[in-house]
Amino acid sequence: MEEKLLTIATPTYNRAHTLPDCYESLCEQTDRRFIWLVIDDGSYDNTEEIVQSWIVEGKIEIKYIKKKNGGKASALNRGIKMLETKNAVCLDSDDTF
Repeated sequence: MEEKLLTIATPTYNRAHTLPDCYESLCEQTDRRFIWLVIDDGSYDNTEEIVQSWIVEGKIEIKYIKKKNGGKASALNRGIKMLETKNAVCLDSDDTF
């Protein structure tokens, strides 16, 4: 397995309707040496099911964390504790690369 250079952290809350665009933009990247860290801030929509289906699909490496709702800052702080790479960037759940 190749060394991952970057973690792309995406805090999300009830964004199952916007996450597919985010996911597709990451799948289009030519350099796959990244981990997509999705931090679910207590969503009650089908965010978890969608992300789990992408994990099974295996196109990109995805780590998923679900936590109690506490806001974007608390989700990012939780994600920072989970970093496995030297470099990280935040990609909002309604944005694309």
